[in-house]
Amino acid sequence: MSVYLYHHHVSVCATKSRLALEEKGVPWTGELIDLRGSQQHKQDYLSINPFGLVPVLVHDGRVIPESTVINEYVDAVFEGPALRPKDEYKLAQMRVWTRMLDENVHAAIGVLTTSIAYRHVPQHRSQISNQIDPYKKTRKVSSFDEGIENPHFKTAIKRMDMLLAHIEEALGGNGPGQAMAGGGPDYLLGNYTLADLNFAPYMVRLDCLQLQFLYENRPRVAAWYERIKARPAVQRAVFDWFKHDESWTGLMKQQGDSVQPRTRELLAEALAVS
Repeated sequence: MSVYLYHHHVSVCATKSRLALEEKGVPWTGELIDLRGSQQHKQDYLSINPFGLVPVLVHDGRVIPESTVINEYVDAVFEGPALRPKDEYKLAQMRVWTRMLDENVHAAIGVLTTSIAYRHVPQHRSQISNQIDPYKKTRKVSSFDEGIENPHFKTAIKRMDMLLAHIEEALGGNGPGQAMAGGGPDYLLGNYTLADLNFAPYMVRLDCLQLQFLYENRPRVAAWYERIKARPAVQRAVFDWFKHDESWTGLMKQQGDSVQPRTRELLAEALAVS
C-alpha cells in the first residue's frame, strides 16, 4: 500500500488531511509544497492537481484532491477508528458542518490570515499574483494591500463569530436550529467525527492569530477545543509540523497581538450591523 500526501506544514487544509491519516493510524509519506515559492502553481504540480491547491492524496496511484473529499475517502478506505457516523441522519448532519468549511469558513479564515499576518511577507504577494481562482485572487489582493481595514475583513470575522456561536449551540444539544440539534456535550454530533476533526485546524489558526476572544464567552467551545488539542493525533498532525518552520506561526502571533485591539473593534462594528 502506498499513501503519499502533497501538503504544507501550516496550511489548514493540508493539516486537515494529515489529521485524518493520523487519527486512522495510516502510515504515509509525502512532500511539502513551497507555497510562498508558488510551487503549487508550477506546471508539474498543476499536472497533478489543476486547481493548484494542497493537499493532494495519492493512494496506490489514484489521485484525490480537496481535503474534505480526501478525509471521507481516508475514513472509508482505511481501517481504524470510524470518523463518520453510521447513522445516515447523523452522517447528513456531519456533511452540513463540513460543507460550511468549503462554502465560506475557509474563505473567511484566509481573509483573516492574510489581512493580519501574511501581508507582511513580500513573497506572499507573488503567490497571490499566480492565484488561479479569480475570486480568491481578488480577496487576497485586497487583504494583502489594505490589511484589516479591507472591505472583506469585517465579513470574515463576523462569519467566524457566527460559526462559533453555532458550535456553542450544537455542543449544548440545541442546534443551530432543529436541523442540527442533538449533538454535544463533548463533540458536535456526540461522538468525535470529521465534523470536529475538520474544524480543528481552523480553531488552531484562530489561536495563532490571537483571536481567542471570539470564544472567550463561549465555555462549551473552549472546552471542546481543549479536548481536541489533547488528542495525540492533533499533536502529531498539527503542532509537531509547526516546528518545521516556526516563522509562520511566529508571524501570526506577533501581528495578531499588534492588531488585536482593532480586530475587537471591527468585530463589534460588524455585529452592530444587522
